[in-house]
Amino acid sequence: MNQHEKALYLPKSKDVLNWKIKTLARSPREMMITQSIFIAIYMTGSTLYMWGGWIMFSDSLYSLVGTILALAGILAYYLCLLIRQKTIYNYTITTHHALVEYYLHYPDFASSFFKGIAIAVIMLFVFVAVLTGSLVFLIGPVAMAFIAAIKLLNWENPIHHEQSLPWGEYNFVTVDRKRLMIITHRTDVTLGFEARFQHEVLFNKYLNFLHTVLPPTAEFTEKAWKW
Repeated sequence: MNQHEKALYLPKSKDVLNWKIKTLARSPREMMITQSIFIAIYMTGSTLYMWGGWIMFSDSLYSLVGTILALAGILAYYLCLLIRQKTIYNYTITTHHALVEYYLHYPDFASSFFKGIAIAVIMLFVFVAVLTGSLVFLIGPVAMAFIAAIKLLNWENPIHHEQSLPWGEYNFVTVDRKRLMIITHRTDVTLGFEARFQHEVLFNKYLNFLHTVLPPTAEFTEKAWKW
């Protein structure tokens, strides 16, 4: 019997559960550390910037207020849209294994918005080059900005895929009821296939399903997932 004939006799997997969730990919502890480090570095840099230009700011209240608002806006942007950016997960659970498709969450207009910015920046550089009759200004940071604009013009939100091992190969399960996560492990309990949920009903359905497909010797442990 050849490989093709063997494949015909293999039991086909069937979909058991399907769900979609938008959530933070990183743990609360990791998120807090990242935010704290970024805020400390950002505030230090902003303070040095304000101190270095204090003579100018002290002569113009509008410049001072405008700079503070700009710095606060940049901080809010990085914290809300980058550091705390959510990820969308699409799960498919079959009788043989699990599949997940995930990608960063952006508004529907993000692609057009980014490409619009890129086109505006490129047109600005072209206009300056025509106006000055020279490309000397495309040196240093300006050149980096031009390259970034070109990359932004081709921006796409990449979609990632992950597949679990066959259910029979898992020996350990971590159940985190606080974060509504269930992680299946083969041998290393710090690594595994992570399943995230929005409510306890689906959480319990998946947990009950695992009890029926995992080996009888699989160990289920309820504890906080640190990763």
